[in-house]
Amino acid sequence: MKSHRVFALFSLLTAGLFTLAGYLSWQWESKLVIYPVGRDLPRFQAAEDDEEEEGDEEAAYEEAPRQNREEKGTAQRIRHENGILEARYNFLNFNKDKLTISFTMTDRDYGSYLTGYGYSDTELSNLNKWQNATRQKEWAKALKKGSKADGNKALAAVDWEYDVRLKELFRSRGFTLQPGNMVVCDIPGVVKSNLPFLKPLALAFQKISTDKEYGPEETVGAVLSMVQTAIRYKIPPMMEGGRHTGGLLPPARALLNGWGDCDTKTALAASILGNWSGMRLVGVAVPGHYLMAIRRIPAKGDTFVNYNGLEYVLIEPAGPAWLEPGTVGRNTAALLQGAEGYKIEPFF
Repeated sequence: MKSHRVFALFSLLTAGLFTLAGYLSWQWESKLVIYPVGRDLPRFQAAEDDEEEEGDEEAAYEEAPRQNREEKGTAQRIRHENGILEARYNFLNFNKDKLTISFTMTDRDYGSYLTGYGYSDTELSNLNKWQNATRQKEWAKALKKGSKADGNKALAAVDWEYDVRLKELFRSRGFTLQPGNMVVCDIPGVVKSNLPFLKPLALAFQKISTDKEYGPEETVGAVLSMVQTAIRYKIPPMMEGGRHTGGLLPPARALLNGWGDCDTKTALAASILGNWSGMRLVGVAVPGHYLMAIRRIPAKGDTFVNYNGLEYVLIEPAGPAWLEPGTVGRNTAALLQGAEGYKIEPFF
């Protein structure tokens, strides 16, 4: 599991740089309606209960019962047929209802989706080449028309444009560039950009909620239990196919591959839940781990954090432990109380 994904960019050094406090439960439930709208440093990772699943992904087309789980009835089936990728998950809600949910994408849409996350060294190198070539061109042009001061001003303008382009590259690929040339996975940004992609799944959960007459707690619980138990825990690579991933799988990919780690699963859960009007969620980063919290009045015994004077009840998406909203694992509880504390990142 992870806090922020951080890597130092040595190659860049050579080129020179998130409602009100008193929502009643009936008010919240009325909001649960989806309205139609068109140097790499790996983070320390550990699944809750220190249980990490390793090994190859389950074979496509094969119903794969879940292993190493306290609850029964969880399975995943992932297949690719006739240009369609489909993932089907069976799992138990916290009220013990047996649920099934599916998610699909066409090959074309999935391929396009994947290009929107991660970046390559080649892209950074090309941007550096543009900067160097443009600096030389603008320097010569400025000297021919004016003084050395004009040349320096032209260079400053090129460097400013380079910074703008670099930050936009990272932003558009799910990262943010911080001071000191540190690149961090922008999990709030990933969540926001994935809301439309995960809306079909949110609508499927909404149908389950309507058919079974769920309230907000059961609906949130259905999403959480799927992510915790039906999605395998596995740590993504930092580099894949020549692209920096920051060790994060974008949400739709996590669904269609059937696995992910703490921040991958948190981004997935938030990208589904965020499709409900009025939902307020924050990410919570602790050393070596990442989870989230939802805005509601805590029930007795709930673990929560305060953000902007309001209580947010903690949610632990990582699994494999089956933990209801308001309950976190022992390790997470210790980290929240630790000397390093925690950082809150608003999603919406």
